[in-house]
Amino acid sequence: MELLALALAPGIAIMWFIYSADKLEKEPLKALIISFLLGMLAILPTLLAETAGVHLLNQLLPKEGWLYYSLLAFVVVAFTEELMKWLMVRVYAYKRAFFNEPFDGIVYGVMVSMGFATLENIGYVFQFGWQTGLMRMMLAVPAHATFGVLMGYYFGLARFVGKEREWGLKIRGLLLAVLFHGLYDLFLLVQQDNTITDKVSSGLLFGTAVLSFLVAVKLSWQAIKLHQEIALKNE
Repeated sequence: MELLALALAPGIAIMWFIYSADKLEKEPLKALIISFLLGMLAILPTLLAETAGVHLLNQLLPKEGWLYYSLLAFVVVAFTEELMKWLMVRVYAYKRAFFNEPFDGIVYGVMVSMGFATLENIGYVFQFGWQTGLMRMMLAVPAHATFGVLMGYYFGLARFVGKEREWGLKIRGLLLAVLFHGLYDLFLLVQQDNTITDKVSSGLLFGTAVLSFLVAVKLSWQAIKLHQEIALKNE
Protein backbone atom coordinates (compact mmCIF):
# COMPACT_ATOMS: atom_id res chain seq x y z
CA MET A 1 0.00 0.00 0.00
CA GLU A 2 2.89 2.36 0.72
CA LEU A 3 4.33 1.78 -2.76
CA LEU A 4 0.91 2.31 -4.33
CA ALA A 5 0.46 5.58 -2.42
CA LEU A 6 3.91 6.70 -3.55
CA ALA A 7 3.04 5.89 -7.16
CA LEU A 8 -0.33 7.68 -7.03
CA ALA A 9 0.64 10.76 -5.03
CA PRO A 10 2.41 12.90 -7.66
CA GLY A 11 -0.32 12.47 -10.28
CA ILE A 12 -3.07 13.30 -7.78
CA ALA A 13 -1.20 16.39 -6.56
CA ILE A 14 -0.63 17.67 -10.08
CA MET A 15 -4.24 17.07 -11.14
CA TRP A 16 -5.48 18.93 -8.06
CA PHE A 17 -3.15 21.84 -8.83
CA ILE A 18 -4.38 22.13 -12.42
CA TYR A 19 -8.02 21.73 -11.34
CA SER A 20 -7.54 24.55 -8.81
CA ALA A 21 -5.87 26.73 -11.45
CA ASP A 22 -9.03 26.65 -13.60
CA LYS A 23 -10.43 30.03 -12.58
CA LEU A 24 -13.45 30.47 -14.85
CA GLU A 25 -15.52 27.29 -14.73
CA LYS A 26 -14.65 23.95 -13.14
CA GLU A 27 -14.86 20.94 -15.43
CA PRO A 28 -17.39 18.12 -14.87
CA LEU A 29 -16.02 15.39 -12.62
CA LYS A 30 -17.21 12.71 -15.02
CA ALA A 31 -15.25 14.26 -17.90
CA LEU A 32 -12.12 14.52 -15.77
CA ILE A 33 -12.34 10.88 -14.70
CA ILE A 34 -12.96 9.67 -18.26
CA SER A 35 -9.98 11.68 -19.51
CA PHE A 36 -7.79 10.21 -16.77
CA LEU A 37 -8.93 6.67 -17.65
CA LEU A 38 -8.34 7.32 -21.36
CA GLY A 39 -4.79 8.29 -20.48
CA MET A 40 -4.37 4.97 -18.71
CA LEU A 41 -5.92 3.17 -21.68
CA ALA A 42 -3.39 4.83 -24.00
CA ILE A 43 -0.64 2.79 -22.33
CA LEU A 44 -1.61 -0.40 -24.19
CA PRO A 45 -1.31 0.81 -27.81
CA THR A 46 1.76 2.79 -26.77
CA LEU A 47 3.52 -0.33 -25.47
CA LEU A 48 2.66 -2.25 -28.63
CA ALA A 49 3.90 0.57 -30.88
CA GLU A 50 7.08 1.12 -28.85
CA THR A 51 7.89 -2.59 -28.83
CA ALA A 52 7.53 -2.71 -32.60
CA GLY A 53 9.53 0.52 -32.95
CA VAL A 54 12.41 -0.73 -30.81
CA HIS A 55 12.52 -4.00 -32.76
CA LEU A 56 12.63 -2.15 -36.09
CA LEU A 57 15.25 0.31 -34.87
CA ASN A 58 17.45 -2.52 -33.62
CA GLN A 59 17.25 -4.12 -37.06
CA LEU A 60 18.34 -0.91 -38.76
CA LEU A 61 21.06 0.43 -36.44
CA PRO A 62 23.56 -0.81 -33.88
CA LYS A 63 22.44 -0.05 -30.34
CA GLU A 64 24.89 2.78 -29.78
CA GLY A 65 25.61 6.37 -30.71
CA TRP A 66 23.64 9.59 -30.82
CA LEU A 67 21.65 8.66 -33.93
CA TYR A 68 20.29 5.46 -32.39
CA TYR A 69 19.30 7.11 -29.11
CA SER A 70 17.91 10.19 -30.84
CA LEU A 71 15.56 8.05 -32.94
CA LEU A 72 14.67 5.99 -29.87
CA ALA A 73 13.95 9.07 -27.74
CA PHE A 74 12.17 11.31 -30.25
CA VAL A 75 10.43 8.86 -32.59
CA VAL A 76 9.90 5.56 -30.79
CA VAL A 77 9.18 6.93 -27.31
CA ALA A 78 8.27 10.64 -27.35
CA PHE A 79 6.27 10.75 -30.57
CA THR A 80 4.43 7.52 -29.81
CA GLU A 81 3.49 8.48 -26.26
CA GLU A 82 2.52 12.07 -27.01
CA LEU A 83 0.55 11.08 -30.10
CA MET A 84 -1.50 8.58 -28.09
CA LYS A 85 -2.22 11.20 -25.42
CA TRP A 86 -3.01 13.78 -28.11
CA LEU A 87 -5.49 11.39 -29.72
CA MET A 88 -7.22 10.76 -26.39
CA VAL A 89 -7.78 14.50 -25.85
CA ARG A 90 -8.87 14.94 -29.46
CA VAL A 91 -11.40 12.10 -29.62
CA TYR A 92 -13.10 12.77 -26.29
CA ALA A 93 -12.90 16.18 -24.62
CA TYR A 94 -11.92 18.48 -27.47
CA LYS A 95 -15.26 18.60 -29.32
CA ARG A 96 -17.55 18.32 -26.28
CA ALA A 97 -19.76 21.17 -25.07
CA PHE A 98 -17.95 21.32 -21.71
CA PHE A 99 -14.72 22.27 -23.53
CA ASN A 100 -15.84 25.90 -23.57
CA GLU A 101 -12.76 27.97 -22.69
CA PRO A 102 -9.07 27.89 -23.68
CA PHE A 103 -7.87 26.74 -20.24
CA ASP A 104 -9.86 23.54 -20.70
CA GLY A 105 -7.20 22.38 -23.15
CA ILE A 106 -4.64 22.44 -20.35
CA VAL A 107 -7.02 20.70 -17.93
CA TYR A 108 -7.77 17.80 -20.26
CA GLY A 109 -4.22 17.61 -21.59
CA VAL A 110 -2.97 17.16 -18.03
CA MET A 111 -5.73 14.73 -17.02
CA VAL A 112 -4.91 12.42 -19.91
CA SER A 113 -1.18 12.79 -19.29
CA MET A 114 -1.58 11.99 -15.59
CA GLY A 115 -3.64 8.90 -16.38
CA PHE A 116 -0.82 7.74 -18.62
CA ALA A 117 1.96 8.72 -16.20
CA THR A 118 0.23 7.29 -13.13
CA LEU A 119 -0.26 3.83 -14.60
CA GLU A 120 3.30 3.90 -15.93
CA ASN A 121 4.51 5.05 -12.51
CA ILE A 122 2.74 2.20 -10.71
CA GLY A 123 4.59 -0.28 -12.91
CA TYR A 124 7.99 1.33 -12.29
CA VAL A 125 7.51 1.73 -8.53
CA PHE A 126 6.35 -1.84 -7.96
CA GLN A 127 9.19 -3.15 -10.11
CA PHE A 128 12.05 -1.01 -8.78
CA GLY A 129 10.91 0.22 -5.36
CA TRP A 130 10.55 3.42 -3.39
CA GLN A 131 13.82 5.01 -4.54
CA THR A 132 12.61 4.93 -8.12
CA GLY A 133 9.26 6.25 -6.90
CA LEU A 134 10.89 9.25 -5.23
CA MET A 135 12.97 10.04 -8.31
CA ARG A 136 9.96 9.77 -10.61
CA MET A 137 7.89 11.91 -8.23
CA MET A 138 10.36 14.74 -8.73
CA LEU A 139 11.03 14.32 -12.45
CA ALA A 140 9.19 11.82 -14.65
CA VAL A 141 5.59 12.42 -13.53
CA PRO A 142 5.91 16.24 -13.46
CA ALA A 143 7.61 16.01 -16.87
CA HIS A 144 4.56 14.24 -18.29
CA ALA A 145 2.44 17.01 -16.79
CA THR A 146 4.48 19.73 -18.49
CA PHE A 147 4.13 17.95 -21.83
CA GLY A 148 0.37 17.81 -21.20
CA VAL A 149 0.25 21.53 -20.42
CA LEU A 150 2.16 22.46 -23.57
CA MET A 151 -0.04 20.25 -25.72
CA GLY A 152 -3.20 21.41 -23.96
CA TYR A 153 -2.31 25.08 -24.34
CA TYR A 154 -2.49 24.74 -28.10
CA PHE A 155 -5.62 22.59 -27.92
CA GLY A 156 -7.18 25.47 -26.00
CA LEU A 157 -6.18 27.97 -28.66
CA ALA A 158 -7.22 25.71 -31.54
CA ARG A 159 -10.74 25.15 -30.20
CA PHE A 160 -11.65 28.82 -30.55
CA VAL A 161 -10.07 29.91 -33.84
CA GLY A 162 -11.16 29.43 -37.43
CA LYS A 163 -10.77 26.16 -39.28
CA GLU A 164 -7.81 27.47 -41.24
CA ARG A 165 -5.68 27.74 -38.06
CA GLU A 166 -7.14 24.93 -35.96
CA TRP A 167 -5.07 22.00 -37.20
CA GLY A 168 -1.87 24.01 -37.30
CA LEU A 169 -2.22 24.86 -33.61
CA LYS A 170 -3.09 21.30 -32.63
CA ILE A 171 -0.08 19.93 -34.49
CA ARG A 172 2.14 22.60 -32.96
CA GLY A 173 1.08 21.46 -29.50
CA LEU A 174 1.85 17.85 -30.35
CA LEU A 175 5.27 18.67 -31.78
CA LEU A 176 6.21 20.88 -28.82
CA ALA A 177 5.33 18.07 -26.40
CA VAL A 178 7.36 15.62 -28.51
CA LEU A 179 10.32 18.01 -28.60
CA PHE A 180 10.63 18.39 -24.83
CA HIS A 181 9.76 14.76 -24.14
CA GLY A 182 12.40 13.66 -26.63
CA LEU A 183 15.06 15.97 -25.19
CA TYR A 184 14.37 14.78 -21.67
CA ASP A 185 14.53 11.10 -22.65
CA LEU A 186 17.51 11.46 -24.95
CA PHE A 187 19.96 12.64 -22.31
CA LEU A 188 18.78 9.96 -19.89
CA LEU A 189 19.01 7.19 -22.49
CA VAL A 190 22.52 8.04 -23.73
CA GLN A 191 23.84 7.39 -20.23
CA GLN A 192 23.54 3.69 -21.17
CA ASP A 193 26.07 4.09 -23.99
CA ASN A 194 29.70 3.70 -22.90
CA THR A 195 30.96 5.18 -26.18
CA ILE A 196 29.19 8.42 -25.22
CA THR A 197 29.80 8.46 -21.46
CA ASP A 198 33.52 7.93 -22.11
CA LYS A 199 33.50 11.40 -23.70
CA VAL A 200 30.68 13.13 -21.81
CA SER A 201 30.15 12.60 -18.09
CA SER A 202 27.00 10.87 -16.93
CA GLY A 203 26.36 13.74 -14.53
CA LEU A 204 26.42 16.28 -17.35
CA LEU A 205 23.97 14.20 -19.38
CA PHE A 206 21.62 13.91 -16.41
CA GLY A 207 21.94 17.63 -15.74
CA THR A 208 21.03 18.40 -19.34
CA ALA A 209 17.93 16.22 -19.06
CA VAL A 210 16.93 18.12 -15.92
CA LEU A 211 17.60 21.42 -17.67
CA SER A 212 15.27 20.49 -20.54
CA PHE A 213 12.65 19.56 -17.95
CA LEU A 214 13.04 22.92 -16.18
CA VAL A 215 12.65 24.80 -19.47
CA ALA A 216 9.45 22.84 -20.12
CA VAL A 217 8.24 23.72 -16.60
CA LYS A 218 8.85 27.41 -17.25
CA LEU A 219 7.02 27.32 -20.58
CA SER A 220 4.17 25.38 -18.97
CA TRP A 221 3.82 27.94 -16.20
CA GLN A 222 3.72 30.72 -18.80
CA ALA A 223 1.04 28.79 -20.73
CA ILE A 224 -1.06 28.40 -17.57
CA LYS A 225 -0.80 32.11 -16.76
CA LEU A 226 -1.68 33.14 -20.33
CA HIS A 227 -4.83 31.02 -20.38
CA GLN A 228 -5.77 32.24 -16.89
CA GLU A 229 -5.52 35.82 -18.14
CA ILE A 230 -7.81 34.97 -21.05
CA ALA A 231 -10.29 33.41 -18.60
CA LEU A 232 -10.26 36.48 -16.35
CA LYS A 233 -10.88 38.76 -19.32
CA ASN A 234 -13.90 36.66 -20.32
CA GLU A 235 -15.28 36.45 -16.79
